[in-house]
Amino acid sequence: MSKAFRDTAAEAQHCQSICVQTIQHCLEVGGSHVEPSHIQILQDCSEICETTGTMLMRSSVQHNQVTAACADICERCAQSCDRFTGDAQMKACAEACRRCAAACRQIAQMRPGSPGHHSVP
Repeated sequence: MSKAFRDTAAEAQHCQSICVQTIQHCLEVGGSHVEPSHIQILQDCSEICETTGTMLMRSSVQHNQVTAACADICERCAQSCDRFTGDAQMKACAEACRRCAAACRQIAQMRPGSPGHHSVP
């Protein structure tokens, strides 16, 4: 497995974890933190990150589609978290989502045979 795949899988796993923690935080805070659309994007982000991390760890040849979707969902989640200014957990989640989105975008753009791309023999 390439270093790029390992690094992106680690970012996805971190993002998945922080999204789960953030859901718990939102449930504890209540109010606008528990708006259905916000909780849903956190759940979606957590699940796509888990899937992305797993697929990258096994060097799936389908990684382009999954990492592209992960980047999009992570960016949407970051935007949703950004609405809660002055909340350290929400800021941390947005930052993790943006790092994951950037890493996934790089992987999604890799083509077979390019440096860092891992081909299945």
